[in-house]
Amino acid sequence: MAKNPVISYQFTDVRPENQELVKKLIQKNIEGKMDSYFKKIYTNKETAEIRIDYKITGNKQGKYAGDFKFNYDGKIFTWSTGEGGFKIIEDVVNHAFEHFKMHLSK
Repeated sequence: MAKNPVISYQFTDVRPENQELVKKLIQKNIEGKMDSYFKKIYTNKETAEIRIDYKITGNKQGKYAGDFKFNYDGKIFTWSTGEGGFKIIEDVVNHAFEHFKMHLSK
């Protein structure tokens, strides 16, 4: 992919090794699952920008909550785990990207 999305993140009560795991998984999703979708956005408009802002928080029950904001060429898609969260931190990232992918498919 010629252009790359701008990514910003915030972690609260997440161990450093899990933070690194999330960052790698975000990159894997961008390069694997989302590559063709992002190419279409960049192809349709030369000046298009894609931003991914996310925040992941760990809680006392050992679950992770996440809030994702995907800004693509001025349009915004948000996804959140809600209050419950996920026991496995990877599920937060995978669900966010799966919902974004479904949104772009429509």
